[in-house]
Amino acid sequence: MSNPNKQSLPESIVRKFDDPELDQIRDVWKMAGSLKTSSTPEETERALADLHLRLEMTGEMNSKPEIIIGWIQKHARYMVAAVALFAALTLFFLIPKTVVVPFGEMATVELPDGTTIEMNSGSVLRYSRLYRFTNRTVELNGEAYFSVVDHAHPFIVDANGAIVEVTGTRFNVRSWDDEPENGVTVTVTEGEVLFSPQFLSDNPVTLRPGEISRWKLRETRPSTPEPAETEEITAWRDFRFVFRDQTLASILRDLERRYDVAIELDTDRVASTTLTAYYSQQVSLESVLDDICAVKGLRYTQTTRGYRIFR
Repeated sequence: MSNPNKQSLPESIVRKFDDPELDQIRDVWKMAGSLKTSSTPEETERALADLHLRLEMTGEMNSKPEIIIGWIQKHARYMVAAVALFAALTLFFLIPKTVVVPFGEMATVELPDGTTIEMNSGSVLRYSRLYRFTNRTVELNGEAYFSVVDHAHPFIVDANGAIVEVTGTRFNVRSWDDEPENGVTVTVTEGEVLFSPQFLSDNPVTLRPGEISRWKLRETRPSTPEPAETEEITAWRDFRFVFRDQTLASILRDLERRYDVAIELDTDRVASTTLTAYYSQQVSLESVLDDICAVKGLRYTQTTRGYRIFR
């Protein structure tokens, strides 16, 4: 009996997927083929003998049991391959698509329904391979600007314990799992957005264009929407920096992601202090570090890994 992991993926399946997906489905196909099946001659013989005995005991088709056994012998490897393929495809569709934006880069993703997502450096997005057919839910860790098209299914962003639900609109979500102290921030530039903690999704706040709301862990409801400087909040889309009353620790994490570099802060006393800065155009990392150190009375030096800030 053939082992499915020694068989090539059927051409009818190959034609349905693009190259990145084919690499994944071939891996799953091999995994499915590693499942234990009756592959030795002895196991096959025992299975056929057992089937023959059962047919005789029930009295069904006693006249020609050899026909059934012969048919099974002839088609058994195809049956095993079909079961393995079904298992492989099931596993394949259960594994979500994942988009990872490396530090120092940005990316724009277009979903199957035409929705576009601009992703900031270091962000991660996940969504089902059955997106649009079963739901329009995505998971975000990081920062992204969403331009959502209308659809029968609502569009939902699952962001580190918070839920953002819309139909067709434009909005920005900032939600880093390594910044739990900052929680999740939603800013709307067009349309209407419902924003709530995941465990209390039936009591959301409603955001309209030009409004911002924040939610932190253990809070039962996001903050009351208030006016926002949307151009400042989305400045990252143009490779610009705007920090408004942002902690130094959070600013340095933003710089690490944007410039793909490690920044070590030797003095913890200033980590929680805030800073406001506005850069109208793209600037170098050294320019930002110069300004930070000048305001905070600090110094910095370059290291083999990046930069070290000290007093």
